[in-house]
Amino acid sequence: MDTKKLRQALDISLDRVAEVMVNLLFENGSVVSGALAKSVQDDNNVVEDQSGKLFGELSMLSYGADVDAGFRFRGTGKLPPEKPIRDWIQRKRVTRPAKFKNEKNWIWAIRMNIGKKNNGRTAQTKPYPFIDESFKKAEPVITKALTEAGLKDVTLSFNRVVPKSKYTLFDEGNPF
Repeated sequence: MDTKKLRQALDISLDRVAEVMVNLLFENGSVVSGALAKSVQDDNNVVEDQSGKLFGELSMLSYGADVDAGFRFRGTGKLPPEKPIRDWIQRKRVTRPAKFKNEKNWIWAIRMNIGKKNNGRTAQTKPYPFIDESFKKAEPVITKALTEAGLKDVTLSFNRVVPKSKYTLFDEGNPF
């Protein structure tokens, strides 16, 4: 059976879920740099596996799961890695204060400061759930769209198999 309409509806549904995810990230206050919100996207490929099931994918930066569920701190007094701080400085174009001789000393001072602030914090960070919530919010629209698209595909397939029958539900130019 041709599933053209169902594929289109699934693709549109994934776009809708991605929109809801981005909106929830802003609503729940978890957006700092905006990188995670910008990374949420529909991979634009609805694929059919060997059994005939249709699949679509959404992708985002890997730390999206940590924002959604919360994550554990490194522990007392441990320093964060240098590379993410260096990347953050470059991305934000932060200029090095004059009191530091070089960038390495400055990054070390930032790491020490973060290590001190995490003193005694071994608990999990506050979760900002947005992944499951996005699917729940979009579910009514998705269910309706997929149901209608599935019905159209079944009806179009039926109309091709049994042409000009009194049982034809609608023609391709005028659905429903």
